[in-house]
Amino acid sequence: MARDLWKGHVNGILYGIQFDRTLDESLVTRVADDVTGGRYPGDRTETLDALDQALRSAVPLNDEIEIPHSEESIRAFLRHLSTALHARASAPRPR
Repeated sequence: MARDLWKGHVNGILYGIQFDRTLDESLVTRVADDVTGGRYPGDRTETLDALDQALRSAVPLNDEIEIPHSEESIRAFLRHLSTALHARASAPRPR
């Protein structure tokens, strides 16, 4: 995935959480629900790929959609989100 593509996914997530004061587990759950529910562009696989690339990148993640959280906090949140989405991908689906 090219930088502009993963950056777009990350910016979409940051835009969606820009007014949240705390980057906690309830927010991770809400965003994971929104990703799996189709409320973000692309599918869960594309979002996971974008998160993985973003977290490997040295590029600042808060440079276009400025939210009131540190780079470290944003990266920690995105790591938790990635973990949550990976867990959902590997969980058995209800019948």
